[in-house]
Amino acid sequence: MAHQLTSSPVQPDQTKESIPDMSIILVGWNNKSYLEPCLRSLYEGDLHFTYDVVVVDNGSTDGSQAMLRELFPEVKIIQNDSNVGLGKASNQGIEVTQGRYVMLLNNDTLVNGPSFNAMVEFLEANPKAGGVGGRLLNPDGSLQAGINKFPSLTEEFLISTRLGNLIWPGYPDRSGPDKVQAVDWIGSACVLLRREALDQVGLLDESYFIYGDEADLQYRLKKAGWDIYYLPNVTTIHYGGRSMNRWSRRKMVYRGKMLFFQKNYGLFPTLLLRLLHGSLSLAKLLVWGVAFLIPSRREQAQKELSSNLDVFKYCLNLA
Repeated sequence: MAHQLTSSPVQPDQTKESIPDMSIILVGWNNKSYLEPCLRSLYEGDLHFTYDVVVVDNGSTDGSQAMLRELFPEVKIIQNDSNVGLGKASNQGIEVTQGRYVMLLNNDTLVNGPSFNAMVEFLEANPKAGGVGGRLLNPDGSLQAGINKFPSLTEEFLISTRLGNLIWPGYPDRSGPDKVQAVDWIGSACVLLRREALDQVGLLDESYFIYGDEADLQYRLKKAGWDIYYLPNVTTIHYGGRSMNRWSRRKMVYRGKMLFFQKNYGLFPTLLLRLLHGSLSLAKLLVWGVAFLIPSRREQAQKELSSNLDVFKYCLNLA
């Protein structure tokens, strides 16, 4: 059961002048060491627009809540008793705010004010834009992700077989040309959305739990006639993958892929996707089954066997 720890949400009868330009939503789960510098970078970013910040905590036990109350008393906190998932928690934050624009921001990021200002200014000047974002950078400044395309069977084949990376180094990450352009979708580690557009198409689909929900939302926005834009001058440092190890993350990523296909593409493409990933998972199970017999590889093999077995079950629709 969720309950709010700090100040009350904006009330519907407040005047228009009191509504902030931007509401910034972060979801936390035992990530205090990243959440604190993220919020510091935000509050020290010299933003030119009014904003409020909501942190939805998914049952953290690392002292995140006490840190927020002590260092960032202006932050609204929604406290969940357990990890309800990224999609549901993000929706909780959106629902208690009224900012004209909604920023979905991962807590393992470092932001800069000029990028945030540029995103708000772009949405102000382009009323048909439903969302906007830019490049995600690794801590060393190298590209992590930029432009994303909606999933396809061809892309899934190139990614899962790693043929894509052999042909295009870094595939499927795309930085995009140095020009503003409409794209399929922007990763929710840092994306600014127009609330009017969200009111039209609805919030994040909570059945995803994590991974795939941001692509699904922007797919719905595109179908409803809203454009998603990429700004090459917008950058955010994203540490990434700090809440899950890669074996746990693999299961959720593939679950998200299959749910996206099932929901948006229909039966036949979904069956082909299940066949593709099921076959590859079975092959990996055989390889790691052999590796399990080698004492020095046994610990890793056990984790790989478990996560690939879960993917295989998803492909058979057994999980």
